[in-house]
Amino acid sequence: MTDWHTPDIESVRANAWTADCGKRFGSDTAPANIFLLGGKYDIRVTRAGGALLRYYDGKTPNRRGYGFPLCGKDSDIADILALLRDDAEEHGIPFGFCLCDERQKAAIDAVFRVDWKSTDDDSDYIYKRESLATLAGKKLHRKRNHISGFRRMYDDIEYRPLGNDNSADALYVAEKWFAGRGDSAGDDELGELDCIRTALGNISALGLFGGVLYVGGKPVAMTVASAISGCIVDVHYEKAYGEYAENGAFTVINQCFASSDAVTAEYINREEDMGIEGLRTAKESYYPAFKVRKYYGVCKC
Repeated sequence: MTDWHTPDIESVRANAWTADCGKRFGSDTAPANIFLLGGKYDIRVTRAGGALLRYYDGKTPNRRGYGFPLCGKDSDIADILALLRDDAEEHGIPFGFCLCDERQKAAIDAVFRVDWKSTDDDSDYIYKRESLATLAGKKLHRKRNHISGFRRMYDDIEYRPLGNDNSADALYVAEKWFAGRGDSAGDDELGELDCIRTALGNISALGLFGGVLYVGGKPVAMTVASAISGCIVDVHYEKAYGEYAENGAFTVINQCFASSDAVTAEYINREEDMGIEGLRTAKESYYPAFKVRKYYGVCKC
């Protein structure tokens, strides 16, 4: 296989069908994410054997290797994995995998022997949409209090679905968030802001949806998402800034999004915590239904 190329908008359009093939939960398999994170992880894609194939050439071992082939239910996974083995030999690279969940790992183990490793930092947090929408139960009473406090503090609060007509408002929120990072903002934050700009400039082409939260007509929080499969959506970006973030805007827009007509899937993926303690605490505070642990490793065959 020699037609490996950087993911582009046309790749996303051509392979949007992957969102309907199989019951996948991992954020890396969302077609929009393959495009948006192409530069960060040096992703290459191609089509072969009726599947979308991915290769990650990231800077760390957990982001280096082939992603699990995205293919239809009737595809011969053994044949496709053999194609990847031949490709690795052709290019003189280790025959390894990354970002594989338990089921994908098992499918590969049925064909090849891989020395698997994993890290907690890579696990995606998966929530029931209904849980995030209702915040019912004693465990989530603090979240309900955050929302009540926000609504007492501010008047004229409105949530509007994300679209081309208010994408500039969503970008305004992201830019205010970045400015608020001050001297602590580094390449990762700048790269994320660039990805948000790209996403908001291609909402329809990437199949994105989400919302913007307004206070007194001013945008104060935003969220951007897309489908992973028929049963789950992935939240790519969620931003708020300044006093609004401090006073509960993240909690408010999280619930507004989960309650919106745009989200019909049973589950919402809020991605990994990347080992950031504050982010881990925030994700755990919503009590995920489960986590998707991801594995990486090199074939011992």
